[in-house]
Amino acid sequence: MDKNQQMSDTFTTTQPSAGEKAGEKALPYILLVDDSPTIRVSLTRLVRDEYVPLEASNGEEAWELILKDERIEVVISDISMPELDGFGLVERMRGSDITRIQNMPVIMMTGADDTDARERAIQVGANDFLAKTSDQVELIARLQAQRKLAQAIRRLEESQRELREQSSNDVLTGLPNRSFFHQVATKQISLMRRQKEYFAVLKIDVDHLEDINVSQGYPAGDYVINQIAGSLADAIRDEDMVGRISGKEFVVGSPYTNRLAAIVLAERLRKAIEALEVNYEGNSIPTTISIGIALVPQDGENLDEVLDEAGTRLAIAIEGGRNRFCAADKKSEDSDADVGLLCPDLDEALDMITHGNLHRLMPHLPKLLEDLIPLFELVNEESVATIDVNQVRAAIEALKR
Repeated sequence: MDKNQQMSDTFTTTQPSAGEKAGEKALPYILLVDDSPTIRVSLTRLVRDEYVPLEASNGEEAWELILKDERIEVVISDISMPELDGFGLVERMRGSDITRIQNMPVIMMTGADDTDARERAIQVGANDFLAKTSDQVELIARLQAQRKLAQAIRRLEESQRELREQSSNDVLTGLPNRSFFHQVATKQISLMRRQKEYFAVLKIDVDHLEDINVSQGYPAGDYVINQIAGSLADAIRDEDMVGRISGKEFVVGSPYTNRLAAIVLAERLRKAIEALEVNYEGNSIPTTISIGIALVPQDGENLDEVLDEAGTRLAIAIEGGRNRFCAADKKSEDSDADVGLLCPDLDEALDMITHGNLHRLMPHLPKLLEDLIPLFELVNEESVATIDVNQVRAAIEALKR
């Protein structure tokens, strides 16, 4: 007897109870994985009064559904299937970086006496077994047991996440985490507002971290994050604060910092990360960052507003080629309209000035040079090659005439 006939003969269905109609209650979602349409139909009839069944004909289809649909709570899978079998599906789930998928219960369908299959299923991470001779009562009971287990695991994960959020430090880097940074920066902004001073926010993204994770593995990516975190912390002032707010994003809060001072700070951070020599297991990993700059009060009255604006400018810096910063340009002196957003490629601008290609920077050269004067002063401090800032100022005045 083939497995289609066996399953359709042994699984029997029951009618819905009185008053139980579609839409009366929110049913949990499960995924049925089998290459036999007959078996999937038979299983669907058994569970449809208690669950919303989704179907996949092989492990690859199941994997795509699991990735896309967060409503799936339990998986029932056959072992022998084309493209990706049941063992491969479970192994992929248990190796996932997504906690929801990693902990999702899987019930494997096996023969009643197939001991070898059950032992291997345990080894790859299956939670339970369902004999192909099982009836509806056993099927529903096993589903309910695994669903309760999944709910308990989710509650535990939520509790752990809440505890991590309540902690003040990021686990990986030791820097302030998002909630603690928000708490401290909000107080600093209140102080700056009372003193009528500026507060700068620099939102920072680690360039190409996804590529590092893919090519060299997540431990290498974590190592890069740690090295960058330490370099950022070393490059800021004592009164500034840097925190890690997501996987590859950092944020710097800088009190008493106006627009030009924020640009100087951003360039200092950019250069510090670009100069990092990161070696992981014998491989040299280049590091750069992109930065979006926003200020209180120009870009918002509270931290959330300024973070949003910094995020917008960060996106522009990334789209502009990465390894650069983006700051809002000053108001035009001739009108009340914004002259737009400035995302300077500083190396290119300095090269143009050095080689006398000023015509390429017209008509915005005066404003660009005014903004770059603090950076020229920084170059004079840190580099053998110096720039005559007074000469630059004279050039600006000449261009304005």
